[in-house]
Amino acid sequence: MFPLSSAQQQTIADNVWLHFFQMGHLSSTDARPTVLVRGAGSRVWDQEDNEYIDGLSGLFTVNVGYGRQEIADAVAAQLGQIAYVSPFSFPSLPMIDLSAKLAAIAPTGPQSRVFLTTGGSDAVETALKLAKAYQRRQGHHDRHKVIARRSAYHGTSMGALSVNGITSIRNGFGPLVPGARHSPVPYRYRCDYCALHAACAGTCADELERLIEFEGPETVAAIILEPVQNSGGAIVSPPEYLRRVREICDRHGILLIADEVICGFGRVGGWFGSTELGLRPDIVTCAKGLTSGYAPLGAALVRPEIADAFVSDADADKFMHGITFGGHPASCAAALANITIIEREGLTERSRTMGDYMQRELRAAIGDHPNVGEVRGMGMFMAVELVRDRETRESLTEEKLMGWLSDQLKRRGLICRADDRLEPVIQLAPPLILTQDEADRCVAIVADAIHALGRRLGSAPTMLAIPAPQAIAAD
Repeated sequence: MFPLSSAQQQTIADNVWLHFFQMGHLSSTDARPTVLVRGAGSRVWDQEDNEYIDGLSGLFTVNVGYGRQEIADAVAAQLGQIAYVSPFSFPSLPMIDLSAKLAAIAPTGPQSRVFLTTGGSDAVETALKLAKAYQRRQGHHDRHKVIARRSAYHGTSMGALSVNGITSIRNGFGPLVPGARHSPVPYRYRCDYCALHAACAGTCADELERLIEFEGPETVAAIILEPVQNSGGAIVSPPEYLRRVREICDRHGILLIADEVICGFGRVGGWFGSTELGLRPDIVTCAKGLTSGYAPLGAALVRPEIADAFVSDADADKFMHGITFGGHPASCAAALANITIIEREGLTERSRTMGDYMQRELRAAIGDHPNVGEVRGMGMFMAVELVRDRETRESLTEEKLMGWLSDQLKRRGLICRADDRLEPVIQLAPPLILTQDEADRCVAIVADAIHALGRRLGSAPTMLAIPAPQAIAAD
């Protein structure tokens, strides 16, 4: 037990500012915030010793699970040897070794250059600056536009925010970096073009090319996309769509950035979503699972043909970009230990098999529920899309419903995300080490909560058919 003192409660009410969170909910010392104090494997405990399965891996991050002493030891050993090395001037030993390892597994090829950052937003920021600088280096001075996908999330720094496809996140911070454009996401369940077709009709790719032609190919520097899009709930890009995007980029001289901040390091099976889906990017951004959250680190992995434009004896040719803590030696040491664990324990393959198992079990448990439209995903990255009516696919629009549902799941012992940035979904992305018993418990809790949702909406008054272990009758 780690009960909060009255001073800590007051500090939360007065001083703490969580990200993307309305602190007014915790402005009273009578509020009872959940403070996570301990983790082991796929589970975490709060200050009152309540136990939860972490069904979101922190924030799609803790791929190898909690309590990995060898990662902590690697960080401590590096800090004891040398705590900081300026990336503006010197490579550190862990940076050298990590760059070699990342190049060996990168979708951009074994000769890739690795630009290390502190996290996902600045990895995206780096990729955007690099794409524009490369185009200018090639003499294309009008190529400043970047095309992203509608509803896609790419970070919150100003460049990354500008390409974000979520208007509610962008609004209020303008003027943003000019030149961002947005194209449709290949979202089969609600696609205006081919939702009722047997396969993707390719219209989203057609729309992308029409947008390029409208803007003028000579003005477009890059396209950025996630192989499996997070916002909207684990939307898997059809491989044929990705092939078309690559062909379009090649035809028009546009760079292709794969945002793998979430998809990388086993999350969707394989080292990267790009390799799993047959995408050949020019630049890959990554973070999160790179260290499994044990230290902050991100990276932009760059195809040699792009990086070589900045490598010469001329000082003027260098890439004019840097981050004080980018590639911090301790973070690189954490990443190396983390990658060793993923390799040794076969966690990329485990992500595929356990992810397939969980999706099958979710479909069996709730696939016919009147408020479940679709169960989808790839590897250990899944979503359950919720609807008012599964026959009409009518959306759920009740105010604060997702907050209520998140609470229902948490009170039953599962931390995950109930989100409605596109359509209402329950997102699941547990650690890749999740056991089958834990997977079964996750499925049972989700089923229990969805049946509670059905009772709340009056669409499914029957009681839960599958008991959730230690579930709380929270509704």
